[in-house]
Amino acid sequence: MEEGIVFSRDGAIATATINRPDKRNAMKMADLKALHRVLEEVEADKSIRALILTGAGDRAFSAGVDLSDVGGGAAAWDDNPLRNLCDRIEALPRVTIARINGAVIGGAAEVALACDFRVGVDTAKVMVPAAKIGIHYEPAGLRRAMAVVGMQAAKRIYLLCETIRAEELHRLGFFDNMVDAAALDGAVAEIAEAAASSAPLSVDGMKLTIMQIARGDLDMEAARARIRESWSSEDMKEGLAAVQAGRKADFKGR
Repeated sequence: MEEGIVFSRDGAIATATINRPDKRNAMKMADLKALHRVLEEVEADKSIRALILTGAGDRAFSAGVDLSDVGGGAAAWDDNPLRNLCDRIEALPRVTIARINGAVIGGAAEVALACDFRVGVDTAKVMVPAAKIGIHYEPAGLRRAMAVVGMQAAKRIYLLCETIRAEELHRLGFFDNMVDAAALDGAVAEIAEAAASSAPLSVDGMKLTIMQIARGDLDMEAARARIRESWSSEDMKEGLAAVQAGRKADFKGR
């Protein structure tokens, strides 16, 4: 398997794997660009209904951005490549799932928080050492953390650089599901398959509406248009027919 980002697909479910296990899956600038290309491909291919993000091996989901690969001084981060990637993950009109197979360090926490769901092993931990090395995180990343774990936990993570372990991550809501390593793939697949089997117009549209409400920038007219589109769609007719017939719906996204 090549280093970098490895993209694979199983039916309607795609997976992007950060494959640098010897560096705890720390991401180089090239990896951030490769992940952007993955997101573009997933958005363009409407037959893909869910995207899983994970790291290779069993030590780490990711150690964040490889700081040895960062150059250009402070001004280069005015257009922060990690923030741009996480904004893109958050905005993707597909369900995204972080498959957390180990430690989540630094900017990898923001990647995980940008996903819709997070499933982690019971040995996982989150640690963001930004304040220990003089980094001020982006407001967008801090907002994501506060939205998921609350302000006090976000302060512990970002101001005190605490290591938060799996059980507490689950309690705080960072993990939607916490399992042992043997059950990880099954728990991730359960969420991915639930998303893949639902009506695309409903899932994609409601994800956008939920995220806009959370950010306080809801476009009500556009949301109403999505609602009208779903009510007049072939998929809604198919969904009702499937319920009446006691069978699984075959949605087409139209």
